Amino acid sequence: MLALYHFGPIANSLTPLLCLIEKGLDFDDRFLSSRRWEHHAPAFLAINPEGKVPVLIHDEHVVTESTVINEYLEDVFPEAPLRPADAWGRAQVRVWTKFVDEYLCPALTVIGANNASSFASSIDKAEMQTILQRMPDPEIRKKWRIVSSGGFTPEQLEDARTRLGRAVAQMETQLAANGDWFVGDAYSLADIKIFSMTPGVERVAPDLCNETVSPHVHAWLRRVEARPAVKAMFARVY
Repeated sequence: MLALYHFGPIANSLTPLLCLIEKGLDFDDRFLSSRRWEHHAPAFLAINPEGKVPVLIHDEHVVTESTVINEYLEDVFPEAPLRPADAWGRAQVRVWTKFVDEYLCPALTVIGANNASSFASSIDKAEMQTILQRMPDPEIRKKWRIVSSGGFTPEQLEDARTRLGRAVAQMETQLAANGDWFVGDAYSLADIKIFSMTPGVERVAPDLCNETVSPHVHAWLRRVEARPAVKAMFARVY
């Protein structure tokens, strides 16, 4: 039995959704509403005490962290492979997923979370304090405390924009040199992981990621969007 707890087709939740559907795997689709804080409810905390999604359930196993989930799926279900056959290629996939987890995602999170400040600020202060107290992860609690109190400073936002610009430039250089996909000549877990975040860059910082500034990234995004599995995933209603 496979089941996935997630927030829908966005960011880290998008990563395993794309992998599952690309591989043609049947799974129990367990959507959680982030706006209703369902990931901090006792029932979900019993599954993942960190209160984070996505979470994959495979029989008796609980697998967390989006990159790890996809690597697990590739190991257990190697059909329709999404990693190169050679060790060098697999290492390059890990380099790019690490790039997203440690560089692209943290920068994007600052700007994306800041855009939620109006939503967070609209919540009654006493209620927000209760919500914050329920958050198991201190870093996430700190982020939401900042967001609910007016957002990040201009300096923090500018630093995040600078890092996003560098990330897009690095992606542009790789695609210009490598061709259609990030690693080798085939769509892989690297493309899936990067795609889970890059549309967010287009939304929150369109001047940093567009057809003029990053034409190879722009064309790659359209190639990924045209894949049947990606279309099928976005056709789901949450």
